[in-house]
Amino acid sequence: MKHLFTTLACCLSFGICVAQTDTTATPVLSVDSTTSLQTTLPAAAAVTPASPAAQAMDTEVFRKNGVKMNLSSLAFSNYSFSYERAIARKITLVGGYSILPDSKAGDIPLIKKGIELAEIDSETGDNTEGEDITEILDNANVSSNAITGEIRFYTGKKPGARGFYASLYGRYTTMNLSHTYVYEADAGQDIDVPIVAKLNGFGGGVMLGAQWLIAKRVTFDWYIVGGHYGKLTGDLTGKTDLRALSQEEKADLEAEIEDIASNGDRKYIDATVNDNGMFGKVNSPFGGIRGLGFNIGIAF
Repeated sequence: MKHLFTTLACCLSFGICVAQTDTTATPVLSVDSTTSLQTTLPAAAAVTPASPAAQAMDTEVFRKNGVKMNLSSLAFSNYSFSYERAIARKITLVGGYSILPDSKAGDIPLIKKGIELAEIDSETGDNTEGEDITEILDNANVSSNAITGEIRFYTGKKPGARGFYASLYGRYTTMNLSHTYVYEADAGQDIDVPIVAKLNGFGGGVMLGAQWLIAKRVTFDWYIVGGHYGKLTGDLTGKTDLRALSQEEKADLEAEIEDIASNGDRKYIDATVNDNGMFGKVNSPFGGIRGLGFNIGIAF
């Protein structure tokens, strides 16, 4: 149970042409006023006739814009889209948006696979903590939205958003989690506490990747590896009638809730339990990994 929020957050919380000329002139990169980068020759070179193929190469268009979809995120039932715009020869700005519709955590494909592996492991030995996490994930609902802003620096001699790149990015995420926590009272009675969490996370990080133009207007963007770190805040509520619990039991329930998100002596949930239920504040680190992301897009 200590890894509930870490596990869910990680789940939510993943033109190639150069103008060729003769040796008497050097191509010059220019930016048009609409949506493309292109190469042209100095006016002096126009005195030398060129073949139709060479003329076509001289006016080859390099797209400044691109819209993409992350195919890898579909494994988390997450729909992720981005827009990229060139602001210099090898520098671009990227804006991204992703959404995870309200879903049962145990039904998300990769989490479901993890649950199946945990069940296999429990059959071969003692795996009490794994069974607890499996039960929580299998009965929790989660939804999220994320906005990402990014600046990329591409390498290579060819102009445009292609080649290997390094990027700096910031991400703002909102998450909604719900789970019925079962507390066992001293008398052996099970008390259901319907916990609802509304969380906000903000962080910044770096990423390495590569992008290619694999067809005239089709791009392939590969997130190789990256990660971000920041802060997660929010509220927990579990409104229910707890008048039947003694003060000692209420204190014990507080400790159990705070233990859900902790690291040694550090507690990232400050919980209060009274007759009307459980109420808590979340203040914890916020991190995530970006990697093995495969994006397909259209350049224009």
